[in-house]
Amino acid sequence: MGKGEKRQGRVLLFGLLGALFLAATFQGATAQTSLLAYVGAGLKSPATELAQAYEKQSGVRVEMILNSSGALLGQLELCRKGDIYMPGGMPFVALAKKAGFIGEMVGPLAYHYPVIIVPKGNPAHISKVQDLARPGVRLILPDTESTALGKSALKIFANINLSAAIEKNVKAYVETGPKVPMTIMLGQGDAGIAEFSDAAKHSASLEMVDIDPAVNVVDEIPCALLTCSAQPAAAREFLRFMKANGAAVFAKHGFKTQL
Repeated sequence: MGKGEKRQGRVLLFGLLGALFLAATFQGATAQTSLLAYVGAGLKSPATELAQAYEKQSGVRVEMILNSSGALLGQLELCRKGDIYMPGGMPFVALAKKAGFIGEMVGPLAYHYPVIIVPKGNPAHISKVQDLARPGVRLILPDTESTALGKSALKIFANINLSAAIEKNVKAYVETGPKVPMTIMLGQGDAGIAEFSDAAKHSASLEMVDIDPAVNVVDEIPCALLTCSAQPAAAREFLRFMKANGAAVFAKHGFKTQL
């Protein structure tokens, strides 16, 4: 083998070793880089799709903790770790901001749009939110302390001055918004307050009754960077991805992204 051939062989060998080194480095970085996101339970489907798309694009894995917005905030206050907070509404962002957890924020990615849901055939003849105050109506609500939808429901009832009469009819408070349609479909209620996308998802079993926009309380769905993030640069990149792609994915899953 001549000098030229030996040199070419060494170049090829070093090139191969270099490529292997870069591949190993990239794989190592990928394995070590992950973000922890606190995500409202009602946002599971679009958030999962967005997290998977982001991992495919960037190599950064997004681990999600799913729960009611209030429970997530409690977890965050307890462990003070994580990178992203995506609750169902702005009241929880305000609480997290007051506690010093919120850095940057993008959104709204979509809107939490309350509607009334009833079983197919509407046996209790619910046609407006005032009907929820009729004696005998069995109402199912999401938790009014820890869910954005539950907080909105209380404000809607207050807007028509029927809070006490409607709350007398509450048969059950469930942990998250998505559990309201499930409870109605089990025959345990005549009506419930649900998110528009959940009502549309179960349209084969449930009917949707619109709430008068003059009294309805629509909330924004944000995505925020946490000040306790150990990797703010990576978290900031995820926020940029959510700003660019979030609305389209939320719309695909039935959420309202325009009012």
